[in-house]
Amino acid sequence: MKVQTPDRRGFTLIELLVVIAILIALLLPAVQQAREAARRSQCKNNLKQIGLAMHNYLDAFTTFPIGGLKNSRGPNWRVGLLPYFDQAPAYNQVSFGASFWAHSSLQAVFKTLRIPGYVCPSSPHGIVNADIPLAYDSMVHDYVGITGATPDPAGRVSVCTASNIVSGGTYCNNGMLPVYFARRMRDCLDGSSNTIIVAEQSGNVGGVENSANPLGGWHGWVNNSGEQMDADTVLTSLGSVNGYLGGMTTVRYPPNAYWASGAPSSASSEYEVNTVLNSFHVGGIHVLLTDGAVRFISDNINMDTLRQLSVRDDGQVIGEF
Repeated sequence: MKVQTPDRRGFTLIELLVVIAILIALLLPAVQQAREAARRSQCKNNLKQIGLAMHNYLDAFTTFPIGGLKNSRGPNWRVGLLPYFDQAPAYNQVSFGASFWAHSSLQAVFKTLRIPGYVCPSSPHGIVNADIPLAYDSMVHDYVGITGATPDPAGRVSVCTASNIVSGGTYCNNGMLPVYFARRMRDCLDGSSNTIIVAEQSGNVGGVENSANPLGGWHGWVNNSGEQMDADTVLTSLGSVNGYLGGMTTVRYPPNAYWASGAPSSASSEYEVNTVLNSFHVGGIHVLLTDGAVRFISDNINMDTLRQLSVRDDGQVIGEF
């Protein structure tokens, strides 16, 4: 009598490949989410390190850095923090009498200086970005200083220029990193835990990186028309100001606004004074508060709240953020 043996047919190679493809499709989003979570955590840590450097600077000089020095080709606040990022040798090579413009005889030290802690790893733009061609060899930074916000939450006219007179925008000195003069901790009358000093700016505007790095990441205020903007200057008294900000912004628009579409003239390029706070993180951006804490704020934050957070002394009650 003949015994029947069971059919031991296994998977074909094609079936195995299909199963593997399905598993990869299921696992890939989880892997990508885990990677982004790690990048987001590193981005947050970068701001914490900037906050630590800010407070070390404060301990040494009793003030926070000046947003941008009184020189149309001078440095911004990032240069002053170099010694506190273990970059004292680079800082010692800096000539403060020379240009910090990337397209005008950029100092040799800045042509090769790369600080990963000034760049958010979630951004695909990288340290040197072709979207900002005049940056040349200078690194591009993903964290921007806050000079204040417009319109002023307290309704003061002396702390902001007239509307749209500075490269199509409005500059205000009601924040913690204005140009021309330094703020002390005692100037933060709304409380250091309620005032943003640096924010993330690593995303897109109009599909490209229009961040406050118009001539590289190291120069600050450019003022070709010569107006003075000291602490006691009534900014509304100024006429048309032929200038723009590097490394700083006066907050005017919601986070991640105009991601794919064209922006108003005051935020349409890296030369403007109201460049947009943004990131590649889902749902919002990181901000550094004056006390050194880092918070994640939503794209849907109320604009009144964002302005109040960006101003040091408006006396307004901060809502939830």
